[in-house]
Amino acid sequence: MPVFKNEKARGDKKWWYQFYTGEIKNGVRKRITKRGFKTKREAERAMVEAQAASRKGQYVEPSRMLFRDYLQDWIKTKRNLGEQTLELYDSYLRTHIIPVLGHIPLAKLTAHDIEMFLNSLHDKGLAAGTVKRIFSVVNAALNAAETKELITKNAANKVEKPQVSRRRELVVWDPAYVSVFLEQTKQASRYWIAIYLAVMTGMRQGEILGLRWSDIDFEKRTLTIQQTVNRHGEIKQGGKTKQSMRSVALSPETIEVLQDHHKLIMMERAALGSAYEDHGLVVCTQFGGPVTQRTIQKVWTSFLKKTGAPKITFHDLRHTHASLLIKQGVHIKVISERLGHSSVSITMDTYGHLMPNMQEDAAIGLDRLMKKTREVQCDDTENPDHRV
Repeated sequence: MPVFKNEKARGDKKWWYQFYTGEIKNGVRKRITKRGFKTKREAERAMVEAQAASRKGQYVEPSRMLFRDYLQDWIKTKRNLGEQTLELYDSYLRTHIIPVLGHIPLAKLTAHDIEMFLNSLHDKGLAAGTVKRIFSVVNAALNAAETKELITKNAANKVEKPQVSRRRELVVWDPAYVSVFLEQTKQASRYWIAIYLAVMTGMRQGEILGLRWSDIDFEKRTLTIQQTVNRHGEIKQGGKTKQSMRSVALSPETIEVLQDHHKLIMMERAALGSAYEDHGLVVCTQFGGPVTQRTIQKVWTSFLKKTGAPKITFHDLRHTHASLLIKQGVHIKVISERLGHSSVSITMDTYGHLMPNMQEDAAIGLDRLMKKTREVQCDDTENPDHRV
């Protein structure tokens, strides 16, 4: 293998490779050289990939590679991302990044190019949060290019990161309003069950639409999230993250509501016979098929208009669920597990401001405990026969 080690090279990236292609230009065989590998194995692996690309006529000198070509290769390596995140990245590439920056050679992309690009996004009227996420995609792609030594430095590191002035204040409903709203809308649509589950379980919309009857244990009063329905109405295995694949405890009332809904589904299936498309879904069309998120959004909007309720998003029902748990004094770790957050810190960052009185409540609760303990001790002193 034409892999070499330069002992005089600074740092730990001493390995490099070199090989000749079959191409001859001006009587000279074309030679490809690449430096900057930490180990012999890393250099060999990179060389094999480069040789394979060269044989297929797909090898492009890093200095000539266009940013769009690199991005299309880079996104293929991001299979560890959740499906929805991957779709979002792909949308940003196709809609915003590649049309503006794609024609620029990867090695010649500058901080100025990126700054002008961000300004154009603001000029289009994109929300600050969206601009920040698009920048994060560009930055992540360039970080990977720098790691692979396709570029010497990530130009995005010299760009001031877009700032979001402040996070949108969470809008949640109090328990009394939730109860009234659910009662007012109960008979309005077959998809009411989706809204009920959002309030009572804190599940994400895609998780609710992907829930199957086989995922529910009616005896143990739990459900397990194993699949979702994406925005196109397609059923996908797995969840948004590893932590999304979780079990959620259900209240006795929720079990009763689900049992009533199950009876309705069974009646529809029996009535339609072979015309029924049975996916075993809890939230389904009258023919048994998956429901799109757009359909649920239409139902949700109609419910808000019908009741005159304060406008909140469907996702805010998840926040409402968390706030109801906080009001009950449920431990933040339990809330985090119930919501399927990847860490407790995310839960704290999102809902910490809803807990301003928890310290005070804890102190008062400690007072009550100590007072009760003293009363018991006094009672034991006065009645020694009752001591254990």
